[in-house]
Amino acid sequence: MARALAVLLAWVTVVPALPAQDLTADSFEQLQSYIIPTKKDLAWREIPWRPVFWDAVVEAQQKDMPVLLWGMNGHPMACT
Repeated sequence: MARALAVLLAWVTVVPALPAQDLTADSFEQLQSYIIPTKKDLAWREIPWRPVFWDAVVEAQQKDMPVLLWGMNGHPMACT
């Protein structure tokens, strides 16, 4: 519970508050633009991710590039 509260508080401090407004056709499009991900938001999909860590290490050594290892423990929605 404390972790969920900390995440919520962090989100509230980072996300800018939208002014209260009536929902019209124009304001709907503006609000929708906050929700729909942009091309920049989806840029991570263009990264050629490697499902096998060792293959990524070998390729990174050949190209002199870093390797990102993302590991987690538990439920992906933090419901553990």
